[in-house]
Amino acid sequence: MSEATETHGGNTAGNSERNTPIPSRTATPVDASGSRPSSGPRRFLAKVEKKIDKTIDVFKRKFGRKEKGTGSHRASEASTTASTGKTWAIVAQALKMTLSGAVPFIPDPFKGPAEALLKMIDVFEQAKSNKEEMEDLKARCGLLNESIVNAIKGQDERLLSAELKESIGRLVEGVHDTFLATVVEYSTGMAAYVMVEDNSEVVKQANQKMDQILQCFWIENLIAGALVLSDVRQTVKDQEGWMMRLCANIDNHFKSATLDKLKHVPGAAYDSHELAKVNSCFEGTRVKLLAGIGRWMSNTALEEQETRKPIYVLDGIAGIGKSTVAKTVAQRAAAINSLGATFFFSRDHADRQRAAGFVHTIAYQLACCDASYGRAIATALDDHPDSLHKVMAQQFSTLVAEPLKGMLKQRATPLVFVFDALDECAQPDGSDILSLIISSVSQLPNVKVFLTTRPELVLRVEYQSTSLANYFHLQDIEALIVDSDIWLYLDYYLSPSNIQKVFKGTKWNSWVPKKPQKEQLVSVSSRLFIFASTALKLILSCQGLGPEKTLASILSLEPKQGMVKLYQKVLEIATPTDILRPSKDWNLWLADFQTAVGATIVLQYPLSIGALEKLLQLESSNLELILSNMHSVLAPFDDGPNPTYKIHHKSFPDFITNADVCPQEFWIEESKHHLQLAKCCLKTMNQQLCFNICQVPIADQYKELANLPELNKEKLTEELKYAVCNWATHLGKISHKFFNEETKQLLQQFATVHLMHWFEALAYLGQLDTAFSTMQTALTALQ
Repeated sequence: MSEATETHGGNTAGNSERNTPIPSRTATPVDASGSRPSSGPRRFLAKVEKKIDKTIDVFKRKFGRKEKGTGSHRASEASTTASTGKTWAIVAQALKMTLSGAVPFIPDPFKGPAEALLKMIDVFEQAKSNKEEMEDLKARCGLLNESIVNAIKGQDERLLSAELKESIGRLVEGVHDTFLATVVEYSTGMAAYVMVEDNSEVVKQANQKMDQILQCFWIENLIAGALVLSDVRQTVKDQEGWMMRLCANIDNHFKSATLDKLKHVPGAAYDSHELAKVNSCFEGTRVKLLAGIGRWMSNTALEEQETRKPIYVLDGIAGIGKSTVAKTVAQRAAAINSLGATFFFSRDHADRQRAAGFVHTIAYQLACCDASYGRAIATALDDHPDSLHKVMAQQFSTLVAEPLKGMLKQRATPLVFVFDALDECAQPDGSDILSLIISSVSQLPNVKVFLTTRPELVLRVEYQSTSLANYFHLQDIEALIVDSDIWLYLDYYLSPSNIQKVFKGTKWNSWVPKKPQKEQLVSVSSRLFIFASTALKLILSCQGLGPEKTLASILSLEPKQGMVKLYQKVLEIATPTDILRPSKDWNLWLADFQTAVGATIVLQYPLSIGALEKLLQLESSNLELILSNMHSVLAPFDDGPNPTYKIHHKSFPDFITNADVCPQEFWIEESKHHLQLAKCCLKTMNQQLCFNICQVPIADQYKELANLPELNKEKLTEELKYAVCNWATHLGKISHKFFNEETKQLLQQFATVHLMHWFEALAYLGQLDTAFSTMQTALTALQ
């Protein structure tokens, strides 16, 4: 499962300029054609900047302007319309207020441009221009002011993150370059500092550039978590255009019966019930990494080489926090109406480890996120119904690329696709999907693709060889930055208030770990957030040894022993202390452990305790007792008498199925448990399948499935549904040494008595199109 409940990870991107798409500037001067100035004009810009101080005095004399701060406007106001003069006075006032307040927070490299911009505003106060464009400029200056105010309000300058200060600096530098370029490009000689009345195009282009700069600043800091969306919404409440759409609460959900033809995978969405236990980044962590991702997302119109690349690959070892970052990016992109689609792959779910539903899911989510996209996709489905069954590239072209290309070109902000844990997609499907992302998905206008994966060789070779992708190795982040983020996370959850809440009513509610103990726990975690998360679950458990002894036991591990030693500690704590070893009772407990954990590991998707017990046909069961003692690695999906347990993180199956690192008595031999589930599935189908299982009346038995009245699906139990859809998958993963006579007899009974009943059940479950591939899997296994 993809980084599954890797709780609240937190680290930042370090200083890896080669891998991280962090531009050095937010905006650059532009000429009339929108391109970057040549070296000649750039030298000229530098000279102009140096002359601004002297020129201000010239303009003061020429226009009779009084000294700043006297409260009067320029004496030359008569040469312009009163309204235009008043507008620019407000613009200048807003900019001055912004910059004066921001200068203390701006890093040294940006202080020069900020101070120069203050002087340039004095020059612009002498200018004439079109009233409408000046009003627009006034509005943007107001947004600029509010953006910086919202970013720094209530914060001590000394506590502001370096990333936020850098971002404010880039914002100011971008505005500075915009104004300076505007003056130089459209004026000559002594008039180089005066915009003439009929040249409203000058201000219009300055407004467009301001839009780009503000968009970059907002998206970067909203994704990084430095800006609060509610503050930005309040800032733009009276605005129109992309700014309002970026922050509006938009409900464009499109409904059409046509979309039901798409075999989308609901559990692949970032906000699905299946992914409820995957948490987003803990507040204050991953700041620099997320800010870099935000800049990459926003800079579609700017010229930095790294940000122009449409693909960002975040790779890293298991447990380091990739899925946590992916969910955070998806959540924050969705909040600003910039999320197109998500697909979180998982090897623990059959429909999330194959390519079959990938394009269908993208098309379905796009149709739901924007009504105009939905209408276009529904029309494409009606016009080309056969496209549903074509190869992936043709599906994508017909259902997504062709119908949406024109609308995507009109977007003012980027649309982001988030794909997590591509390495968990079975091969060759994973490589096929990566090829589709590079050749087709990333080629859509205004679209960017954020992708996470383990650095598997077959995938790594492909994404590192394309010029369309940035890639960042998450494990390369500086140790001090990661340790700082893990400290924030541990310090919060091991705080006195949280401990009192967790252990309320117990003898441990007043226990508090000492600071050196928390520091040592950071060290033992060895930059793995899954280690810190799993350790916390053990420490804060009301079962087992108690928090004090559990913490001491974890701290006895040597740094860099990693997840193996921690998982060994999990098994040790989960083992009953009142059973002698060796003994008959110990052997019985081990058998129950193997059944409970082995089945949970190899299930194609999680089942409730009740359904799992019925599928395994256990007369008396300790399943829930055993699984509940493993809560630090197996999470209950819901509360109540019939919980569903799923694996926290894929590193646990890696550990417990590896005979080289897992203690022999606890080792799970996957093939053996696949055999057990295959036989249980066949037994369940042979016992429960029958003709007309949903009791369709005789008069309706020859109607199309879509035209049938409401079906009685009581006999399609949870365990039968699982068996019908997954028996062949388990059969295909059995080692030949385990294939026995009992399995053959069960297969023979199924094939001769219940095969047609199986087809009927598949139809009622909407899975009839999987029948052919299922039979192929079974036949291959039998051969």
